[in-house]
Amino acid sequence: MRITTPRVLIILLGLSTLASVGCSNISEPRFETMGVREIERTDSRTVYAFIIKATNPNKESIPLKEVSYTVTLDNTHKFSGVRSPETTLHTYGQHTFELPAVFEIAPGKLSGIVDYKINGSVKYLRPGKLSETMYESELIVPKAEFHLRGQVNIDKPNHQ
Repeated sequence: MRITTPRVLIILLGLSTLASVGCSNISEPRFETMGVREIERTDSRTVYAFIIKATNPNKESIPLKEVSYTVTLDNTHKFSGVRSPETTLHTYGQHTFELPAVFEIAPGKLSGIVDYKINGSVKYLRPGKLSETMYESELIVPKAEFHLRGQVNIDKPNHQ
């Protein structure tokens, strides 16, 4: 029996519909900033770790897979990164992880308290074998977007 391309598309669409219907009661995780920690400072650059709290509003665990993010300081300095949060959010649980960002800031360019924005998305795995199969085959990869804001004192090292 030969399977034609339209049949494959219909089968995939059916599986996609099943996966989304089966997991429709799963809410995406939520994120908020908890603080900023300076990791390293030289004359030409500063490395910050932005501490993020993830919350699972569901009765089933949710593995967090990959974070893609952009951090902007004072609307002028920008850093983009991708990393793994290396965590599973347990039932109705919370977990913190850090997003590092490196900024090349010339002396005297920024000082005092400045605003930061973190925009990004987190790929996560919905519960269930079908969801896992769809994720691994990259057919359905759920993402939770976040848009976070805060302030950081550029002049003070090791702040939270």
